[in-house]
Amino acid sequence: MAGIMQPQPNRTATINSPLLEQLREILSPTGGSPRTLEERLAAMSEAELQSIMQTAKFVQMAMQMKLAANDRTMGWVDLVQSMYGGMGIDRRSLLAEILEETNPLDFVPQPKQQREAQQDALGLYQRPEHQMPSQSEPTADDASASALEAVLAGAIPEPRSTPQRSTTYANKDEFLAALTPVAKEVAANLGISHKIVLAQAALESGWGSKVQGNNLMGIKSHGEKNSLDVVTHEIVNGKKVKITDSFRQYDSPEDSIRGYGAFLQANSRYKHFLRAGAENEDAQLSALQSSGYATDTKYAFKLRNIMDGLPDEDANT
Repeated sequence: MAGIMQPQPNRTATINSPLLEQLREILSPTGGSPRTLEERLAAMSEAELQSIMQTAKFVQMAMQMKLAANDRTMGWVDLVQSMYGGMGIDRRSLLAEILEETNPLDFVPQPKQQREAQQDALGLYQRPEHQMPSQSEPTADDASASALEAVLAGAIPEPRSTPQRSTTYANKDEFLAALTPVAKEVAANLGISHKIVLAQAALESGWGSKVQGNNLMGIKSHGEKNSLDVVTHEIVNGKKVKITDSFRQYDSPEDSIRGYGAFLQANSRYKHFLRAGAENEDAQLSALQSSGYATDTKYAFKLRNIMDGLPDEDANT
């Protein structure tokens, strides 16, 4: 009769069964031992490293903004989750670990309720009768943005590389006459509307009046040689901040637009944009926005406004 004294199955033999060993191999390729941060970084491609380093910079800027506003409710893990909730958990974990390793915080994040209680306690001293009169009272958002700008001004050097000579255009008509043919050529190859190509070039370059390195499309260098450091703006945590970043240079504006086509085809993140269908411009704009081509949350809206003002298909051919 079976009972508690009955010999039990050999659990060691079960744990070391060939099936579980196979599962360990599939689910834990490193043999069950977690890889170090250095090993995970070493396994990444140069493009992946560039991407995660750039993302880490944006998170760091956002943390600087929060600290400037005396907001210590989030650590690196929570801030990464807040900004990049759609990113895979493995990538978010790696990003937070990089930031914790390279820039450890000197505080323990306060729960939001605790911080609000402290603010309520201080509220007594913030009543009008305790305040000095002021002609212009800056908002918390203004103070945060100014503080972040000051931090970035000291942390990010001004551009030092020299741009090669660029072609510029005097007005919208000159811009369209010169670039509509190559925009149609590239758009036909990609299977998208050529108006989107023209609208992006117009938005990124001010209708060709503000061009550096013949880069009409705002494509960053991603580690490529012969790049150009440019002062630009990014939207970080809902704020427009000035940064210096590295951008590609081209021999001509036409090469820039062709380079844009090659860039989209080489990056899988744009596959939905390229598959939306050349006749469905709204679907293309939506896919382009969600792909992260630009940090501006109104990027697609701005492109649509430009597209609505472009001439008909048969013009400028």
